[in-house]
Amino acid sequence: MSQSDLKDTNVINNENHDPTEPRSVPLPSAVEDNIQAGVPRQRFGALKPIVREDEGNVEPVVKKKQKLRMKKEIKDVEKPVHHVKVKNRPGDVPPPNSRVSVNDDGVTDHISVVNTEIRHKTTATDKVNTALNRESEDKRIDEDGNIEERNDTFLGYEIRDKLTFYEAMQPLIVAMKLFGLWHSDVIIPPKNNTGTNTGLCRKFTSVRTYCIFVIVILWLNVFRYAPAFFYGPPEAMSDEKLFAKVIYMAFILQCAGNATALFYATSKMDKIPQFFHHWEDRIQGCEENAIDLKFVRRRSVIFTVLASIFVCVHMMHRLYCIFGPNEFMNNSTVVYAAPLPNSLAVQMFVLLIDIFECASWVLSILFFILICLSIRHQFQLFDKRLDRAVIVAYENNLGMPKNFEELRCQHQELCVAVINSNNGLFTYINVIAYGTMLPLVCFLLYQMLFSQTYADNIADIVTYAVWLISIFINVPMVSWIAAIVNTRAHAPLNKTYNISVNNATNEELLMLNMFMSRLNGVAVGYTIFDLVTITKPFILTIAGLGVTYFALLAEFQ
Repeated sequence: MSQSDLKDTNVINNENHDPTEPRSVPLPSAVEDNIQAGVPRQRFGALKPIVREDEGNVEPVVKKKQKLRMKKEIKDVEKPVHHVKVKNRPGDVPPPNSRVSVNDDGVTDHISVVNTEIRHKTTATDKVNTALNRESEDKRIDEDGNIEERNDTFLGYEIRDKLTFYEAMQPLIVAMKLFGLWHSDVIIPPKNNTGTNTGLCRKFTSVRTYCIFVIVILWLNVFRYAPAFFYGPPEAMSDEKLFAKVIYMAFILQCAGNATALFYATSKMDKIPQFFHHWEDRIQGCEENAIDLKFVRRRSVIFTVLASIFVCVHMMHRLYCIFGPNEFMNNSTVVYAAPLPNSLAVQMFVLLIDIFECASWVLSILFFILICLSIRHQFQLFDKRLDRAVIVAYENNLGMPKNFEELRCQHQELCVAVINSNNGLFTYINVIAYGTMLPLVCFLLYQMLFSQTYADNIADIVTYAVWLISIFINVPMVSWIAAIVNTRAHAPLNKTYNISVNNATNEELLMLNMFMSRLNGVAVGYTIFDLVTITKPFILTIAGLGVTYFALLAEFQ
């Protein structure tokens, strides 16, 4: 049998033949004799669809009626029939519903009918989209060959119906929503965006509108209090009240700034939403690098309870100042009401605003600490995995760990999480905290150590001490947690020096150099408006400046 005869036998090219029906090819007598003699049949290889090539376009053989049906019912999943030619191997049994043909070498081929499940309609572009890897899943190719962005990706990350890391933080997130500090569900697009309940009513009842209302109230409170330094009731204009006004002004200014920063971060898609999507796709998507959600949930509940206790204690303290029997505490409330008259209605209105002020102050701090603790925990687990891999490679004389590139990528994703969270929110929170609290610390310490006005007034000293403790909870604790994240991000450097590179290839050396560049390069951590990274040496520098400042004050007293 010639080669051309074989092609005519093996390929289905009869236009009158129904492509949905298998084509029967008669067996030569030699092959029939082999089958009757018990010669074992050969093994079948991979299934390959027989396709037609017309004007450069490749598409499966599908019935015309079936194509029309798929166009009308695009949502239904159809299974068009394809004719597949399979080359067998020794010892295999032909599949059911197959017809046998033979080539010049006596090897039998089987024409099988297989069902291929496709989405919408089967075209060559669907085959291309199926072959794309995960990194290019955010794009698709239309029928004209143009590349289009898919609507199931967000800034390069796969949009998931459930963000487990975000949902583990729900106790703290719900508390922030309650006080108008959080308005974004972070899911892009939102789950409840079904096109219903849209309009003016929805806009005015949304959480976003509530957050805007809270921010406006907080800033109006700042503008209300600013004239208190210049005029007000006579009892509020004494020199004794000036220092309390400075403290309260710095406090409400920081609270309004924190609420505004949170609103801005949750309104921009490339801020906090990018952080959560990156964490879910790149960190939770890796089994080794994924965080224990119970760890996050437990600390989220604890921080929510602490925030609730803090707000309640603050509210009870203010109520005691208003209705308590202590005359000095009653007179201190005039500071908060100024420049308005010190009436009961004004005091209750200011108390209501102060509850939101206090929540903005404490919840933003606890949210920052929770993110830092989660990232620090993941860096610690990474250090253990890297240390274990280096030890195993050293004991087995392997040189570089076999999974070194995987470990390097895991560390890089954690560093990107730090960068996203810093650029998304915390760089603004830090500049607000340092800009308002550090001058206030110097002012309070000066009043407590050198001012003679409150030397004999125990109540004032206690009040200043409480404010000073609150500030130390804010600035030093937040700075220390941020510095620990920076330390843990660069901690693998010492372990990397233990890797042997005697038998390392060029690719392995390149991976090692990239990892060392990350560890020795720009500091990974949280910044103050991108001006300086919060590290342990930075904290020591700030502390040294404070000690020098008070030493000079003591010298000139």
